[in-house]
Amino acid sequence: MKLRITEDDRARLYKYLASSFIAKRRCPETGCILLVQKNESPYNPALLVVEVLAPASGDFARQGAAELTFSSGYLRRALMEVRTRGLSGFLTVHTHPFADERVGFSCYDDANDPELMANLYELQPGGIFGSIVAGKRSFAGRLWNPCQTCEPLSELITVGEALKFEPLDGSSSPHVPLPSAIFDRALAVTGAGALAKLSSSKFGVIGASGTGSLMIELLMRAGAGEILVFEFDRADKTNLNRVLHLRMRDVEPGRNKADRSHEVVKESGLPVKVAVVDGGDITKTEVAERLRDCDFLLGCVDRDWPRLILSQVAYQYLIPYIDLGTEVGLDNEIVQSLDARVSYVAPGRPCLLCSGVVTEERVALEGQSEEEFKRILSMGYSRDFRLNAPAVMDLNMRAASQAGLLLRHLFQPFLLTPLPHSIRESATNFSVRMVNHERRENCPICGNPDRQGSGPRFRLMTR
Repeated sequence: MKLRITEDDRARLYKYLASSFIAKRRCPETGCILLVQKNESPYNPALLVVEVLAPASGDFARQGAAELTFSSGYLRRALMEVRTRGLSGFLTVHTHPFADERVGFSCYDDANDPELMANLYELQPGGIFGSIVAGKRSFAGRLWNPCQTCEPLSELITVGEALKFEPLDGSSSPHVPLPSAIFDRALAVTGAGALAKLSSSKFGVIGASGTGSLMIELLMRAGAGEILVFEFDRADKTNLNRVLHLRMRDVEPGRNKADRSHEVVKESGLPVKVAVVDGGDITKTEVAERLRDCDFLLGCVDRDWPRLILSQVAYQYLIPYIDLGTEVGLDNEIVQSLDARVSYVAPGRPCLLCSGVVTEERVALEGQSEEEFKRILSMGYSRDFRLNAPAVMDLNMRAASQAGLLLRHLFQPFLLTPLPHSIRESATNFSVRMVNHERRENCPICGNPDRQGSGPRFRLMTR
């Protein structure tokens, strides 16, 4: 099972462990506790770090160069947090000061962990408990079962300005397989290590129309491991000018756009798996739950309600999310603007509500029936936000290309950081703007600290 953590919490974790690794000093072991929530996805289970519970004075009953015992008060405090906040459980973390490139559990750990974990399961029978040992440049982790057996944690994934992957098997770096010759021309931008992570990751593409069909193509040729396509719309003639690979013979029977994308990926012969989610409408709860199966989300939709749900999933399940959008501005049939936008949403960064990409008014309107929507507009209670300007593949390509490069950066950094919230490109005056926004304190998504890493505790705003 993987362990996902935000960049800020990863920094806090290091802060509480760093005193053990001061050079040329015989330092005692130290540690902390990670409060966790479980992502219950049957296809991609993970533990989400909700908070790094800092140790206070007296929280270690015994502390030496080769041993560390958490006090009953510290453990009880963690257990109370789990119960009152509806979390899954917690992991104890401690250091081995003399371990560097490789670390493992000591005989002392193996002798004491089973009794501690058995006591925790007795107090919280439905909980999840485990332990992590940290070396200077390595981690090892394991989850304990109520029957006092354990299973290894596989990987620590840090989500932030870039994605960082650290093995939890005690080694400092994973074995990196040689890339296929198909992808070796891209190694300058996406090295073998980053390509290995791309090829083992599952990418959710929400929307398979203009920008979505292009993103599927880019992922396929970048070496993605698996693509999960969410799309409920069927092809018609108006899609032929902007949906990649769509043909007239797909339009006539009204094929689902996602089915055509699935067919194209299969026909390519490239080493990527692809699947289509039945229904595809993420405003429905049973479909939205499939989003948590993914390691990465790419939003290629033109509505606010799905974008709101994707923002919530990004925060609650610590899954990075890139949102794409294009807009053609017309005034009396004269083109005033051609804009492509890419936004990166992740815990610790502003959500799409705070940036104004999504508004609560438009979300509410999209939840109405067509008749009610027209009635509201006719009575002047809202502005019609539906654009009649046509979408064109040329502009969609601008957004998809920016998103593809941003995605590559997150796996192997090369862009200036901190990353802007949005990249906006205007094709009419050849300008690119890096746009930043502040998180609103009252924002129900990124302004609510309880939502981060909360998993299923907060209901997604689906139907």
